[in-house]
Parts: sequence; C-alpha cells; structure tokens
Amino acid sequence: MQGYGSRKRAVLIGAAAVVALAASSCSVLNIDAPPSKIVIPGTDAPLTESPSSSLAPTTATRTLGDDEETASPWSYERVIKAAPRVSNSRFQIGATSASGERSDVSGYHFSNEDRTLRCSTGTNGADALVCVGTNVKGAKRPPKEGSACDWKADFVVLDANGPQEGACANSYPVLFRSRILSSGQSLSFGSFACLADNDDVYCIESSSSQGFVVTSAGFKAINAKDRAPQSLLGFSSETPSSTPNTSDSSPVVPTD
Repeated sequence: MQGYGSRKRAVLIGAAAVVALAASSCSVLNIDAPPSKIVIPGTDAPLTESPSSSLAPTTATRTLGDDEETASPWSYERVIKAAPRVSNSRFQIGATSASGERSDVSGYHFSNEDRTLRCSTGTNGADALVCVGTNVKGAKRPPKEGSACDWKADFVVLDANGPQEGACANSYPVLFRSRILSSGQSLSFGSFACLADNDDVYCIESSSSQGFVVTSAGFKAINAKDRAPQSLLGFSSETPSSTPNTSDSSPVVPTD
C-alpha cells in the first residue's frame, strides 16, 4: 500500500505542475482585450496579389470611332468597292501629250469610255487624284492663286481634304492616252477607288470619306457614306430588294 501512495502523490504533483504552467501562460495575455476581428473577403473583393507571369496578357477591345462606322450596304463606298476590280498594273501606261507615244509610267492613269474624262495620280508626288473632263465646268480662278498658277476650270482634284473643282494645271499633270476603265469595272489604288458606269465616273477617297462624280451633267461632290443612286445600284423599282439587280449591268470586257 505504501508504494501505491507514492505513485498517487506523483500523479497529483504532475497535474498541479501542468495547471500552474497553464495559469502562467494565461497571465501573459491581455484578458481584457477583445478578440481580433476576422474578415473574410467576399467574391467581389479586389485581389492584391500580382498575377502569375505565366498568365497571357489581356487584349484591349478597340472601339470604332465615328469615321470608322460600317458603311451602308447601298453607299457609294460599298458599291464602288464591291464592283469587279481590274489589275492596277494595266493602268500604269500613258503619254505626256495627246499625240505622244505611250510608255510605262509610275502612278495610275485611266480614261472613261468616250474619253471625255482622263485621270492620273502619282505624277507630281502629291497624294491626289486629278481628272480633266470636257463636262467639268469648274470654278473661276480664286484670288489666292498667283500668276504662277495656270488655272484650268475643267480640272477636278481629290485628296484627303475632299474634292475641288478647278486647279492649277501646271501643278497636276494628267497623262493622255491612258487605258479605258470599262463600264462596271473599279480601280483601287492607295486611298482612292473609282468606278466607271457607262461614261460616268465615280471616285472616293477613304480617309476623308469624300469623293466626286463626273457625268454628262458635269461635276458633283459626293459623300462616300451616302446612298448611291438607284441607277448605279441596278434597282428596277423604288423599293430595293436585299440584293442589287445586276441583269442590266454592263459586261466586264477588258479593253486597251
């Protein structure tokens, strides 16, 4: 029995030591301080960690401006650019005079079917399309043009500022004997695009969305986004169908 009593006292002494140690540890803590608040972020909380370098970079979405809006299906721009295009290389030939020999040249040059209109671009380094036509009456010589200007009323100049009727002929050489742009064909070069419709010629400049048409009635400025005339669309009634009627369109026949 004496051995049992010794073991019991040892157990009691050990338990007392544990209690004393726990009490000592608690005394270090501030028992009057409130417990710390644990905040669990919601699902929409912003992340503060940097993304891993293995993540692909985010691609920004580009918003179209007013000048980049999609053109109407029946606009001058759509009709001209939807027409059958000719090879640009065929229109790099011309002569410097009406009776001169034709040769390969830089820039692009063409005439309408009855040759009452001839056009050139790239002949003087200026980014402009210049045409000369017997049906272009033109404006009078503006006061700002000095004596060095050889003003011609039958010129049309189209550039990034839009169309202008009348110009200094010595600033814009237009070649002769250029190849014919047949009716129903279109020619695109740089920011310019032109379409021949019988003897009429429609041209637009993309950066300005401006252009012109020269017909037997003369010169007229146009907006590339405006609706093209019914005669150019090939519609047979006032109410157009979903697609143009091309049954009456001129055949595309390559000519020299």
